[in-house]
Amino acid sequence: MKAFIKVVQDIGLLVARVTLGLILVAHGWHRFTTGIGATVTVLNHSGLPEPQLFAWGATILEVIGGALLIFGLLTPVVAAFVVAEQVMVIVWLRWQNGLWQTSNGIEYPVVVAVLALVLVVFGAGRTGVDVLFRRAKKAPASSSVYDSHPA
Repeated sequence: MKAFIKVVQDIGLLVARVTLGLILVAHGWHRFTTGIGATVTVLNHSGLPEPQLFAWGATILEVIGGALLIFGLLTPVVAAFVVAEQVMVIVWLRWQNGLWQTSNGIEYPVVVAVLALVLVVFGAGRTGVDVLFRRAKKAPASSSVYDSHPA
């Protein structure tokens, strides 16, 4: 039963990673191809310092970080940056608009942040590239022949 649960967890983490990665890549790519100027303008009107730096940072995080998430590479690190990005979006841009996405509220960034937080906590699972870089767990030390005989 434990093996079955582990497989279900891995499938769930795979679906979460790929879904979040695709959404991030799509949003970042859209911002990149339509021009970052609109994002800079919104950030500037919000009073965010260095709006151009943050606009480019968000775009790069979403495109490259989203691709890394899709493959399950550096998953907890990338996901932590996504959580930080979404918290900044909530605090700086959306909090005053309420909950609902229809009023440009916090609904969407909260969902993205929570999904990313799941990946921070649980990682990529066994389906991600990250698993190739894990160290094998050491087996418990067995007692040697010398331990059982008095000296």
